[in-house]
Amino acid sequence: MYPVDVRYSPLDEHAEEEGDVTYVDAAVNAVDSVLAEPQSGDVLVFMPSERDIRETCDLLQARHRDDLDVVPMFGRLAAGDQQRVFSPGPRRRVVVATNIAETSLTVPRIRYVVDTGLARISRYHPGTRSKRLPIEPISQSSADQRKGRCGRLADGICIRLYPEADFQARPRYTEPEIERIAHVGFKA
Repeated sequence: MYPVDVRYSPLDEHAEEEGDVTYVDAAVNAVDSVLAEPQSGDVLVFMPSERDIRETCDLLQARHRDDLDVVPMFGRLAAGDQQRVFSPGPRRRVVVATNIAETSLTVPRIRYVVDTGLARISRYHPGTRSKRLPIEPISQSSADQRKGRCGRLADGICIRLYPEADFQARPRYTEPEIERIAHVGFKA
C-alpha cells in the first residue's frame, strides 16, 4: 500500500462560498478540484444512495462530457453496466459508487477518493417487523476502508467532505447488525 494524503473539505466550507450546498454538489466540486491537479488517475466517489449516484453522474457528465468517463456502481445496476467498472478505457474515469466499493470489490486505477462519510445502514425493528435503510454517518473503520481504495497503485489522495473533528467523534467500528436490532427495542 502507498501513502494516502487525507484532506478534509467540510460541506460548511463550501456553503460559505456558494450558498446552500448538498453533499452531491460538494462531491462534484471535489472531483473538479481533483481533475485540476497535475497527477493523473481515476476518481472513486462514495455516495449513500442510488438516487445520489445518478444525480452526481448527471452533474459530472454535464460538466465533463468530452474528457471524462463517468461510471455508476450500485447493487441494482445491470450486470453489463457493473462490468464497465472493471474495464477502464483510455480516458480518465470517475466511478460513483455506494459502499459496495468499500470492501466488496476493487476498482482498478483509483488514485483519488471523495468520501461523503455517509451510507445506507440497515435497521430492523422487530416490533413492527420492518426494515429501513436510513442514511447515516459511517464509522472510522469504514472511512479508513474508503481511504484505502486510493493507495493501491501509487500515492493517493482522499477528500473527506466532513470535518476532521467529526471523523474523530465517530465510532471506531460499525455497529454489528445484531446490535442495531437490539437498539430499537429487542429484549433478550
